[in-house]
Amino acid sequence: MERNNDEDAGNEALHTWLNKRDVSLTSVKMYSDKNIVNILTSFLIAKGVRKAVVCPGSRNVPLVNNMVEAEQIECFPVTDERSAGFYALGMSLRLGEPVVVCVTSGSALLNVAPAMAEAYYRHVPVILVSADRPKAWIDRLDGQTMCQSGALKNCVKSQADLTEYADDDKLAENLSVLTLNRCLNEALGQEQGPAHINVHIDEPLFNFTVSALPHARSIDALAACNDVSDDVRGLIKKFIAADRRLIVIGQLPYSSRQLDITIKQLRKYFVILNEPLSSSYSVPFDKALLNFDSSSSNESIDFLLTMGETVVSKTIKQYIRSCRIAEHWEINDAGKIHDVSLQQTGILRCSPLVFLTALLDEAAKCKADDKVGMLPFEEAWTKRIDNVQQVVDEYEPPFSQLSAVRKLELSLEDMEYDYDVHYANSMAVRLGTLYSQHYIWCNRGINGIEGSLSAAAGFSVVSDSMVFCVIGDLSFFYDQNALWNRNLKGNLRIMLLNNGGGGIFSRLKGLDAQGEGQDAIAGLHITNAKGICEQNDVGYISARSEEEYREGLVHFLTETTSRPMVMEVFTSVADDNAALDGLNKMIIENR
Repeated sequence: MERNNDEDAGNEALHTWLNKRDVSLTSVKMYSDKNIVNILTSFLIAKGVRKAVVCPGSRNVPLVNNMVEAEQIECFPVTDERSAGFYALGMSLRLGEPVVVCVTSGSALLNVAPAMAEAYYRHVPVILVSADRPKAWIDRLDGQTMCQSGALKNCVKSQADLTEYADDDKLAENLSVLTLNRCLNEALGQEQGPAHINVHIDEPLFNFTVSALPHARSIDALAACNDVSDDVRGLIKKFIAADRRLIVIGQLPYSSRQLDITIKQLRKYFVILNEPLSSSYSVPFDKALLNFDSSSSNESIDFLLTMGETVVSKTIKQYIRSCRIAEHWEINDAGKIHDVSLQQTGILRCSPLVFLTALLDEAAKCKADDKVGMLPFEEAWTKRIDNVQQVVDEYEPPFSQLSAVRKLELSLEDMEYDYDVHYANSMAVRLGTLYSQHYIWCNRGINGIEGSLSAAAGFSVVSDSMVFCVIGDLSFFYDQNALWNRNLKGNLRIMLLNNGGGGIFSRLKGLDAQGEGQDAIAGLHITNAKGICEQNDVGYISARSEEEYREGLVHFLTETTSRPMVMEVFTSVADDNAALDGLNKMIIENR
């Protein structure tokens, strides 16, 4: 955000144009006199952009004005760029379409980096549009003239640097058209991802004299056909023929019910290890590896199939890296190699759902001929998982973060409204994978604590369902500006798990010997969310005991409000650890 005093007029101008959203659509639309701004606006519309998160400033006023004026684009103002990027991420996740986040020049661009990195690793089409100073003034001690072009090159799938051109400069216009087509087609292609479009804009900034946008010569890209080829069938038959088979599925974009059904049916024949970040039909397999020692493991796997992005479980990655793997094939749309096992032998460019559906069809045929069934290796895995699931279902932990998440998830199963649940990173999502019977939304692209609340908030703004966000204290307070926003509605409900610091650090081997240094590592604090909620007109409930939690949960789940609601659950690290240790002990004893 530009903060120079001499640019206050630009900020005032932005808010004036934002208020014009309420003007009748029959009023005359007036766009910027900047050719490059107008052609960019046309391209965003042509490529399917219908929502834009806009941040204040003056250099980006021509861009924001055009988006506000365009009937096809709905604008959502967010003051803090750090939140704005995650708002756009949340909107794009919910809508399944590209969403713009528009920022002004200078350090404002850098504040969006965490959100763009998250979008990059989760293949979310967030389109970052940044205003920039003229190239002639970069690095010449003029205000806010950092080098913005390529500043986020490691966080985006594609990028473009645009400059203004004269009306009669057709070559420059054609170059801009080519640049925009290449950039947006790559970001919105088969393997989607974020894009950064940097626009150099000359002064004057506030001339709006053009009544119509130019035509966007959109060059559309065709996605490759994703059918069951001979290569797919050959790999499937080879997998079925193996004795020690394993399928591991990481985070996948929210999909249709078909993926859940396919995974459920495949479990009749194979072991599939997946978390609710890929499908609502999942198993708590991480706990099946309790006391796993990678240094002493020498297990063999004949055929490992992996697909999807990251898994929350660190233990499963340690496990497969410790095994001797004869063949490891990865399945993804882009044909991109990740080599999670460090022993990968092949990559198949195919949709996970297409592949799993074909695997199910072939397994059903082989079953009819008595050629497929659970083998000893798979039976052992299945027994371990079933034992874990039995303990998780039966164990009633004392008041703790574990019990709070358990009771929330059990209560959600009885709700008669549609809902989506976001979990923040670190301990929160690990608790969620134990109890969730639905798909989990989580920023696992790079696993950062920033932006979890903003992504959920942005998701809620464009959703008609109830949107829950379960979040730890450090993540919440880091991202508290997500609540500093006028767009929020009463469908956003935030369960804040506050145990006075990063409780997960107390469970990491080696850190328990750090003494006073552990306080700094864990970010210990005595902060609560009551004041934050009051200043942002957000409902607030607190619970410091089992009785208060039960009473508050009823209001949290059922009360109708026009603004978001926070339920802050206060626990201690000692109680949280005791609850988890009790669960782990029962699992080990139940083997």
